[in-house]
Amino acid sequence: MLKNTGRGEKMIGELLGNRYEIIEKIGGGGMALVYKAKCRLLNRFVAVKILRSELIEDEEFVGRFNVEAQAAASLSHPNIVSVYDVGHQHGIYYIVMEYINGSTLKEIITGNGPLFWKDALNVAMQICSALEHAHKNRVIHRDIKPHNIMITEDKRAKVTDFGIARAVSSSTVNLGGNTIGSVHYFSPEQARGGYTDERSDIYSLGIVMYEMITGKVPFDGESPVAIAMKHIQELPIPPGDINTDVPGVIQSIILKAISKEQGNRYASAGEMLGDIYKAFKTPDEDFVETENIDDSPTQKIPIINNIDDGSEIMVKKKAGRKKKVKKEDRIAVIAAIITSFIIIGGISYASYHVYKDYAAKRAPKEAPVPNLLGKDLESVKTAYSEQGFNIVEFKQVYDDEHEKGQIVSQEPGADKMVVIPSDIEVTVSMGAEMVKVPLLKNWEYREAEIELEAKGLKPDVRYDSHDRVPEGCVIRHVPESQVEVKKGEFVQLYVSTGPKITMVTMQDLTGKTAEEAKQIIQQLGLVPGEVESRPSDRPKNEVIEQSVADGQEVEEKTKVDLVVSEGKADESRTQTISIHLPQDKEQVKVKIVADDGSGKKVVYEKVHQKEESPLEIEMSGKGNVPVQLYFDDSDTPVYEDTLEFGGVE
Repeated sequence: MLKNTGRGEKMIGELLGNRYEIIEKIGGGGMALVYKAKCRLLNRFVAVKILRSELIEDEEFVGRFNVEAQAAASLSHPNIVSVYDVGHQHGIYYIVMEYINGSTLKEIITGNGPLFWKDALNVAMQICSALEHAHKNRVIHRDIKPHNIMITEDKRAKVTDFGIARAVSSSTVNLGGNTIGSVHYFSPEQARGGYTDERSDIYSLGIVMYEMITGKVPFDGESPVAIAMKHIQELPIPPGDINTDVPGVIQSIILKAISKEQGNRYASAGEMLGDIYKAFKTPDEDFVETENIDDSPTQKIPIINNIDDGSEIMVKKKAGRKKKVKKEDRIAVIAAIITSFIIIGGISYASYHVYKDYAAKRAPKEAPVPNLLGKDLESVKTAYSEQGFNIVEFKQVYDDEHEKGQIVSQEPGADKMVVIPSDIEVTVSMGAEMVKVPLLKNWEYREAEIELEAKGLKPDVRYDSHDRVPEGCVIRHVPESQVEVKKGEFVQLYVSTGPKITMVTMQDLTGKTAEEAKQIIQQLGLVPGEVESRPSDRPKNEVIEQSVADGQEVEEKTKVDLVVSEGKADESRTQTISIHLPQDKEQVKVKIVADDGSGKKVVYEKVHQKEESPLEIEMSGKGNVPVQLYFDDSDTPVYEDTLEFGGVE
């Protein structure tokens, strides 16, 4: 039974889930210990991550561990370490993952220093692709760091610890409640205990890129809290100042990714992946778009009290005097005013009617603008010219909804009243924009995705097994290369997941001859292994044991060893023979030769004194064994006989 006391070496040899046999410890962190194990069911090596015993008492942590581990198990991507199984047994919580034979990115940076910028971009593209897949599946990593990036022997990056990154260790902090992460790599919002989203992973990836390029992290300090405050408040030293060989566009990508404000970072991992790919292809161009923020301070503008000549601006009210007006004068003034209004009104009335008649004769003609949308340009030019409309082609555009030559838009719009003759500017369709599908077979699928997007096409990634195309490369695509399709359409990319794993159920081979058993093994798609012989009550050459048990499921081409019977073993018996030595010599060399069926062999040879006569010598054998007795070095036997030992059926 497994016990929840003292993990480490005591786990070696234990069996989890009646399936995973722990072989050796290969790593560990603040949250868990990692072991190499053998899956007995599928006969393959796996990595088993076991939650530290001090954390299992925290029910909230264990619950989050289980929920998020299940979410991580749903991810399937060539750059994500696969999660095969999740379980617990006797107080031990574990996750079974793909076993990677390689090193962590942290070990590579520590051992070799900064990476060459192209190698760094290659690793970053793979991490970005993994994050893009995870984010599309609503899984946020929250602990992207070089320690969680495995690099295989064939230089493939594999992101691990998806969904379980909220570990407690010496390099993690807890600020603002539930914000937990690796302090050198987490985002300002994680430091503040704020809202985290996909852009938090992008920030951490930017820090990882910074370290790959420079060999060091941008923010360091004496304590986790001090480092966290630098993430929130301080700007990093530009990576180009540390490594002058880095192209400027890579620095722009990194600085955009690690912007303090989430809104100033890349909106998605896919957007960042596009810029990284462009930087890999055209490192001399700086195409990274950044937010232009006006940081100029607010200034106090002084009050202007004087004008140019220095005199004060003043308004003074002039005092008036009262003047006495006679009554007769007032009446005369009123009468003059009334008379003026009458005269002016008469003149205005007459002038209005004269102008109205004139304007009616000279007024321009108005007409509503016709609706030209969807009509052929050449046909409307002729049709509406007689009505006083001049159709002017303003520009041409690609348009999926209108055939080539049809009008997409117009200005002025339909039914608007205009004075004719009048111009109508129209935009004409060039038809749907067509794009030739590029040849993408055997491309690394992330590069294929970016190539399609650069041509205005949408990648639709699907996965399939293949015996020859390496994992992560394009097997085929639909439509095929050089086929013209509308811009914006989907192209299906079938990406290799490596050779297909076929499971075989083993049969019972006991009782078969060795040759019969080998034929059955080959028919099942398995490989005959070594054949060992052992004594047995079963007939000779009959299979008595097999290395893969009856009914066990194993991968195709698994080797199967056999043990066959040698038949029943003869029992060896012992006889004592008496030999009288000649008395005419002081000493005699005695030699006994026996033939057990495989040829004559010396079974006894020794010098004896004559006083030792007679000699009593024990001999062992099976069946009837001819023997010959020689004295000294004579070639002629002094005695020949056949000893009957028995034991032969």
